Amino acid sequence: MFFASARLRAARSALSEHRFVTFAVLIDTVGAGLTLPLTIVYFTLTTDLPLAVIGLLSTAASLVALPIGLLGGVVTDRLGAKVSMIVNNLMSAAGFAVYLIAHDPVLVFVAIFLANASERLYWTSWTAYVHDLADGRPFERWFAFLEAIKAAALGSGAILAAVALAQGQDGLRWLILANVVTSVAAAIVFATQRPGERARHPQPPRGADESSGTIREFFADRSMRLITLGQFLIGPAMVLPNVALSVLFVQHWHMPPAVAPVQFAIATALCAVFQTSVTRWVVGLRRGTLVAVGALLTALTALPLIVLPPLDGAAAWSYVAVVGVLLAAADMIALPAANAVMAEAPHPRVRGRAIGVFQTASSIGMALFPLGLGLLDTDVPWLLWVMTVLVFAGAAWSWRAAVSGLPARVQIASPGDADS
Repeated sequence: MFFASARLRAARSALSEHRFVTFAVLIDTVGAGLTLPLTIVYFTLTTDLPLAVIGLLSTAASLVALPIGLLGGVVTDRLGAKVSMIVNNLMSAAGFAVYLIAHDPVLVFVAIFLANASERLYWTSWTAYVHDLADGRPFERWFAFLEAIKAAALGSGAILAAVALAQGQDGLRWLILANVVTSVAAAIVFATQRPGERARHPQPPRGADESSGTIREFFADRSMRLITLGQFLIGPAMVLPNVALSVLFVQHWHMPPAVAPVQFAIATALCAVFQTSVTRWVVGLRRGTLVAVGALLTALTALPLIVLPPLDGAAAWSYVAVVGVLLAAADMIALPAANAVMAEAPHPRVRGRAIGVFQTASSIGMALFPLGLGLLDTDVPWLLWVMTVLVFAGAAWSWRAAVSGLPARVQIASPGDADS
């Protein structure tokens, strides 16, 4: 009871200290939850474009948006993570506004490009932004707290999306419009925040005095290259649920469109409830191992599909629930550890650009993954799932090898988290 009370007081303290940031995260992420499970399915339902064409447009738009992540790293290093957070929300609002009028390939491309560019900028700035909020305190504590808030907001948005879709496809446009409004509101709130003291005066980590913190040194480091490879291979995990699995469930298992937000709500609800506890339980374990476990759990969602025939009824919904649980466990175990490594391993002078490289590598994996969607309409759909499993297995190896070569202060999940 004492420890439960202490955890409750810590959560209240974090909420009070960053109440405006928490509010911004809530409204922004509720909007994302309304639409995230439907990014590809939306166009299959509102346009006459074939699935293969939509997949190609998604990949092309994602690839064109890739430099935004690298540019965001430069902006983050020079102007601060807060500026990047504001811009990414405004870009998201613009992209989803185009969703409302996108019926031909050109506008579909523009809409997906802006939405993806916003995501690239978000993931470059978010890790650095949380690092600024931590202000020298254990990174995982703050990341887990805010991820739990985000998960609750995403789940709430997904539930609202499921309710709207149950009323018919007209609800889709209202969901998109709501996301536009919440993105603008979040940008306004983020604009009012001040960075932490260490964000204004960054100090190099202990043991990094011999490094001058140049981009050349960053690329010459084997561990940095392996993290980049690991991020490339784990990138499809970000789009697996809302791209491949939702298309499989809706288009091939003939489940209702609401299945996408329902699955998403299961995963996010579990993260909202258990994220901070899971982060506390894994304190002292190697971060590389934690990321590897997350990658392998994600692979388990695709492994049965290699041999599994189309399901329906209770069997189909049971599979959806199991996938939601596995994805939640993977995220809770891997995300805080991976983001802690990406924030703490690079020299502070190049942190934003380093995170930009890591996240851009992940974005490349995300952009290439939809190219395989066409396999679902062939006689060998199982090839998509074989490739998916192999990619995540490679990500597990890469991340584990990368972190094993880093300083001890980066390898181990922060023991200070146990106190929160």
